[in-house]
Amino acid sequence: MKKRLCAVAVLMVPVPLLCQPSMPAWLVAYPGAAVETNASSALVEAAYTTSATPDAVSEHYRKLFEAANLPFEPNPDGIGTTVRGAAAECDLLIAIHGQKDGTFVSVSCAAKSLPSASSARLPIVMTSTVSRPSTSNSRRVPPAGQSQPQSQAAAQAQHQQRAAGSGIHKMYRDAPAPPLVWPDWLVHMNGSSLAVEESTAPGNDGYLTGKYVTNAPMTAISEFYTELLETHGYVMHTAPMGTGQTHSGIKQNAHVEGYNYPDGAPGPRSEIRANFSRLRANGPIAVQLQFAVYAYKAPKWQAF
Repeated sequence: MKKRLCAVAVLMVPVPLLCQPSMPAWLVAYPGAAVETNASSALVEAAYTTSATPDAVSEHYRKLFEAANLPFEPNPDGIGTTVRGAAAECDLLIAIHGQKDGTFVSVSCAAKSLPSASSARLPIVMTSTVSRPSTSNSRRVPPAGQSQPQSQAAAQAQHQQRAAGSGIHKMYRDAPAPPLVWPDWLVHMNGSSLAVEESTAPGNDGYLTGKYVTNAPMTAISEFYTELLETHGYVMHTAPMGTGQTHSGIKQNAHVEGYNYPDGAPGPRSEIRANFSRLRANGPIAVQLQFAVYAYKAPKWQAF
């Protein structure tokens, strides 16, 4: 029998490590809020709704960050505000989104990849023979400088943080539109109720319209409805006043628009648009208020 000689080599290969996340003890919820928490090996998530305004919630977290010596840098995300922070325990992402009756808050604490992971090494035994090299018991070692594959838990945590940063929370099924009911606070500038008509249009699940004419300045009308919608939890979009020439003189137009996600975004929503127009300078202004509702259709990639 031919004698085979074996060589044994012990290699030290870097192993990526993941630090178990722990929500910082100083990062407390807004006073009085009931918090729901979910945890995995790479992510801790906390969510709650409070009757406080988004500004009040943002100020609450600003004080916490300052007390923890972390920079507080809020950024708009299209439907609210997000705040990122690098705490000692984990990487933080806070989403603050205004709703009809208060504010929805989501706090995620994602695991950190340990910077000293390259120093953590495991022995790997590789064998070879003089007569026939064998690779059945060997493992490939990445070339120097090449990063190790990211662990599934770390990749999932990063994905969830990116999703939260985009204003996306868990919603894996279709949801019907909010009730098509005219808000009792959506009134004439003088406080009186309006006659409402129901209509339909492509893209929404129905809308209601109320109209009136006023001699109030267009800037005063715009300010009135902007404040009214913001007070009732609508995120605002505004448009500058536009002008155009008509046979009778200068035509002026403007509008304010706001939307609200009663169950959080993405999801069913309602939108209110107030249009203001007049056919001639210094003439009376026609005000048209529109309340529309939209169902939510979950993307296929969200469904499990």
